[in-house]
Amino acid sequence: MQILLFLATLILFARPALAASHVEVSFRYERADNARTESGTRSVEVPPLGAPGLTVTDPGIEKTIFLAQTAQTLVDFLGRYERSCREPVRPWEARIVLDCAAPRKAVAAALRTEIQTMDARILANPRLRADRDVAEVLDLTRALSANMEQARPPVGGYSLPSPWPLSRNFRAAAAPMAALAVTGGGAQGFGYFRKLVRSASVPKADVLTVEGFLREFSLPLTPAEPCRTLVCVDPAVAVDAEKRRLYVQLGMTSSTTAAAFRRDPLNLAVVLDVSGSMSATDGTEKSRLEWAKDALVRTIDELGEADVLSIVLFDTNSEILVRPEHVRDKQALITKVKALETRGSTNLEAGLRDGFTLVRENVDRLPGYEHRVILISDAGLNTGVTDTASLERLVNEQASRRIGLTALGVGENFHQSVIHAITNSRGGNYLFVQSGEDMLRYFKAFDYLVMPVAYDFTVGAFVEGLGVELVRAYGVTTEGGVQPTRNLIDLKTLFFTEAGGAILLEYALPGARGE
Repeated sequence: MQILLFLATLILFARPALAASHVEVSFRYERADNARTESGTRSVEVPPLGAPGLTVTDPGIEKTIFLAQTAQTLVDFLGRYERSCREPVRPWEARIVLDCAAPRKAVAAALRTEIQTMDARILANPRLRADRDVAEVLDLTRALSANMEQARPPVGGYSLPSPWPLSRNFRAAAAPMAALAVTGGGAQGFGYFRKLVRSASVPKADVLTVEGFLREFSLPLTPAEPCRTLVCVDPAVAVDAEKRRLYVQLGMTSSTTAAAFRRDPLNLAVVLDVSGSMSATDGTEKSRLEWAKDALVRTIDELGEADVLSIVLFDTNSEILVRPEHVRDKQALITKVKALETRGSTNLEAGLRDGFTLVRENVDRLPGYEHRVILISDAGLNTGVTDTASLERLVNEQASRRIGLTALGVGENFHQSVIHAITNSRGGNYLFVQSGEDMLRYFKAFDYLVMPVAYDFTVGAFVEGLGVELVRAYGVTTEGGVQPTRNLIDLKTLFFTEAGGAILLEYALPGARGE
């Protein structure tokens, strides 16, 4: 009896202590429209430990936690599958026959067990059970498990091919509830991963990132108060008493609405890959070049007479197809694009350099314009400058001159490390576009993709009154193949989005068992 009274006393004292603690979020950024630095703080109380399961300050965080953890699970299992059996890669290993079926099927069986846990978790939560995004992710995970069961070699990613600042229209929102969400640059979605899984393949481990996965879904929170500045960060908190975990979601919103948003006119160069590798179909109904031309036609359709467009082609060398000119005769431009055919090898650096040069010609002549290059390629490198570091230096150099880069990726031979390097620059972002579904997403998001909101965004979350330990960060830009775990998060660039995305921090509460 005395032991029970003692435990009850501990609970009584522990619950108020937890309830009295809070999470404070501080953020800072440079506006893209006028280079002014703005900052803010928000805080939210940590809910008390309650019954088993999650206790939340905002119901939206439940979906975010599920999707973030599912994304990490998928990334982990793709890595396990790829490491389970190494394919012969050297000439003298060509005659080695490895039995990869057993270890790969073992990974598939482990994933099926994980799916059962996901199923139970969804069934126990009415919100997750009724959510279409959750259902789609579970179906995709089941499909991946079935693909793994076939013990096929992982595909995708990159393998060596055979030779081959001023005034903007950010207007305050009249209706805060219709405000746009804000997300970081880098990978915008997981279309490439989805495409490979749906085609009965097992993607390589570097195909999927957690941040790219999360940006596929709308994960809004209900702001405690309306956002009255260009960017606001609203935290939500969830506590899992049983697992001794505390989660903090950083929801980024804006005072700008979709109705109020107007992009600036563009000083734009499109750099198009027409090399031989772009003739591959990757099991789709069209070649990579045909998908790429579709993306360029979509881009031309989105432009107006105020916009300035140039087009650069690259294969073994670089060629200027269209010099900078206002977009007045769209049909003539589209006719030129549709006539293009593949040729030569892949000198991506030469094409990018010419694209940047054409944009730079008008940077000082066109005040109030957004200056940008759109790269459309499978990002294979086999001619000219082929190392990622040199490309990264080129892109960062141009970013310092106020020229951003949007990369559109096509093809199963996609060089992910190149894209992650060049789009994690100031003003950089990326989208995979090899399907009609992806083209629709590109078309709908075009104005947001080409116009940054803010630069050098930093946000720090601090849990006061508890001895928590940060164990994982979801949704931040991948560094060296993993997501960095730190309280202070920095993003080079922020863009508007109607899809969303999220940053989620996971903490171990005192008394949690070691990982």
